[in-house]
Amino acid sequence: MNKTTFFAAVCISLGPVAGQAADKVHFEDDDFSGDGWSEFVEVPDTGGWEVIRRELGGLVQGRVQEVTLEGDGGLFLSAGRGSFASLFRSNGSIHAVRTRDGAQSLIDQADAGGSVSLRLGFDGAFFIYEYRTGEQWTRLAKSDILGVVPYTGGISTPNRAEGMSGYRVVELESLKGVRFGYTDTPKIPGTPWVVHDPFRPQPRQVHPGTMTPRDAPGAPPSDAIVLFDGTNLDAWEDGKGNAPKWTLRDGYFECGKKSGTIRTKQKFGSVQLHIEWASPSEVKGSSQGRGNSGVFLAGLYEVQVQDNYDNLTYPDGQASSLYGFRPPRVNASRPPGAWQSYDIIFEMPEFENGNVTRKARITVLHNGVLTQHGVEIPGMLGHKKTRPYREHGPGHIQLQDHGNPVRYRNIWIRELKPIQ
Repeated sequence: MNKTTFFAAVCISLGPVAGQAADKVHFEDDDFSGDGWSEFVEVPDTGGWEVIRRELGGLVQGRVQEVTLEGDGGLFLSAGRGSFASLFRSNGSIHAVRTRDGAQSLIDQADAGGSVSLRLGFDGAFFIYEYRTGEQWTRLAKSDILGVVPYTGGISTPNRAEGMSGYRVVELESLKGVRFGYTDTPKIPGTPWVVHDPFRPQPRQVHPGTMTPRDAPGAPPSDAIVLFDGTNLDAWEDGKGNAPKWTLRDGYFECGKKSGTIRTKQKFGSVQLHIEWASPSEVKGSSQGRGNSGVFLAGLYEVQVQDNYDNLTYPDGQASSLYGFRPPRVNASRPPGAWQSYDIIFEMPEFENGNVTRKARITVLHNGVLTQHGVEIPGMLGHKKTRPYREHGPGHIQLQDHGNPVRYRNIWIRELKPIQ
């Protein structure tokens, strides 16, 4: 294993916050005396390279770690399980490396001799890799995040930090311009958060396993109403009752440019809904601009569809969130292009004389993982706003056109009738 390969195997990354104060130093160590560090770890077969670690916590916008070095060495941010970002110098070249689940990518590199400072951190929905040989920092590269998880960071170097100095974890106001949420929106009832609050805790990212969906769609229950079996769009219409403009392909249909939101011809109340979807395999955009769509129950309550595999956004806008209200318990997203499933149990609200007497409830399983459980919905959900209930009956199941080519397949529904 050479030095470059080593960094692609033990180095990882850090994250975002927001605010208006001056730069704030959270931790610094000039001589690497050992105080404030978790451990030194010797790395076999790397010619003497070692790692010194410390816990960095969740992603915080504008927070970076910095170090100055005279020889070889660098910074890492680790999300565990073979996932990390690193910025380091080896043999006179600076390398920006990103590794996810053991798959390594060299993001960029540059030649730099003499004394050099490195900076690795988080700007909005991206890692930033920067270096300085004079007065100005140079942005070498940026890359998508590795996962919404707590991070371990620190330095990697030959010979116990020899030739390194000035390590800092610092919160930089200059990196807080990229927003991935809102702070000027109404407060969500019953919570301390506002709608699309960027400071709300992020759901941890988990691997959903292989329970569902299979390579080929399964068969629906015998009493289900099949909304799409891969052959036609007869059960669907656009918002004006016309034939939908979404494109029918081999076993699925896909949203195209200006296709418009579509809905079921039939209206439904309380239901069990199964739906499978996939975001584009080619990643474009970030935050809400990546694989965005939505499933609306009764035409009013949205379960968000979103590519949130290594893609940070406001928590109440992630995949399987109740949009604008409640984040998922965990982020169970599969990689871009992979088929994913929602199994949704939706119970209609009840009204008497125009007043709500029983609020709507919803349960969601994302790829077989429970992400919402019997959640009571406080009112009408929406973008950047909250609205009280208004009396309504059954409504259409809607699929949103948000400008991204999201595809759907294997959609069926079962109406939930009262038990006699």
